[in-house]
Amino acid sequence: METGAREINRSGLIITCVAALAAVLSGCSKGPASAAQAYVDDLKLYNYPACYDLLSQQDKIDRTLDQFLTAIPLVPPVSRDWFKAVVGATKFTVGSTRKLGTDKAIVEVRVVRPDLPLWERTIDAEAGPNQDPGSLAQKSLTDGTFPKLVYDDDIVLVKQPTGWKIFVDFPAKDEIYKEHAEAVKVYHKHDYDKAIALYQQILQNLDKEQATGNEGLKFVYRHELDDIQNVKGQVDQAKAYIANLKLADVDMKMAASGVPAIFGTITNGGDKAVDEVVCTVSYYEGKGKRRKMVYSEDHTIIATPLEFIDFDRPVLPFIPGETRKFGFKLNAPVQIQQKSTPDLEVTGVVFTQSRAPLPKAQASPAASASPVAAASPAASPSAPKPHP
Repeated sequence: METGAREINRSGLIITCVAALAAVLSGCSKGPASAAQAYVDDLKLYNYPACYDLLSQQDKIDRTLDQFLTAIPLVPPVSRDWFKAVVGATKFTVGSTRKLGTDKAIVEVRVVRPDLPLWERTIDAEAGPNQDPGSLAQKSLTDGTFPKLVYDDDIVLVKQPTGWKIFVDFPAKDEIYKEHAEAVKVYHKHDYDKAIALYQQILQNLDKEQATGNEGLKFVYRHELDDIQNVKGQVDQAKAYIANLKLADVDMKMAASGVPAIFGTITNGGDKAVDEVVCTVSYYEGKGKRRKMVYSEDHTIIATPLEFIDFDRPVLPFIPGETRKFGFKLNAPVQIQQKSTPDLEVTGVVFTQSRAPLPKAQASPAASASPVAAASPAASPSAPKPHP
């Protein structure tokens, strides 16, 4: 009897082991499409640790879970305040699978998500003076009335001992994000040729490797590149439009920090919406034929973001008929400011490229985030003359 009991227990143990092994083999035998589907399902359920567990071993070495939460693949860069809402409004549809040999595969994913820059501009344009853009934005996500961006992305997987795992290559992504930040910075400096070259280089770098999310980044960056190329093509029109922008109430005062600054208002007297306005302060010495410029400095007095900024501030173009206040600190050496006469003129304009509806003109000049708010009524050097 004792022997029989031992044999029965041994048989039960064998059955248990076989069942456990079958479960493990079943997990390992899941194909790349199943792994990709599991990732997007976990993402939609906000199960971020499960998403992290589906990463390749190298990606886990490159990123801790906490670091992964700051840049989750397939999700656009948004702040924590908007991350969950944007993921909830995004639809992922797993498509066909293409195998590259025996240990690598690409699974197509159709992504339908909020067009973040267009969404932000649309909400800000529709919000009245007493409405909270954040509440309107949340309602649009709930109702599904937000503008949508539709594109095909890729989930790239590699076969490892534990099954098919998602390959991201975070270090390469970090370099892409740095390059993109630099390209946007150069664009806002109005060096369009350099910005275009940087964007083209980014697209080439994304093509060097097959990694999760690269196709989606290429789609977004191509759209930004198209806008910048349009801006470059409108340079001559923009120069001609400068005559429609009128400076008024220009004065030089000391800012609260004790640094000389220029303040005033600008009115858009034309018929086009403007995203950026650049002014140049030119310093002159002498009179008559001996009058010469000894120094100049440029300041962007209106700058509308190219990207989504999480509703941190209103993203509104400078529309026809609108008047805005502006202010900026001067950078010229003290000796030049003391000995020369400054002139102020508008020297650069960027037309709005967005398809968002234009906001309604406000009755009074919009407040500025510049030194205007911190200006001191203290006496100051002579005011610059607005250039006609």
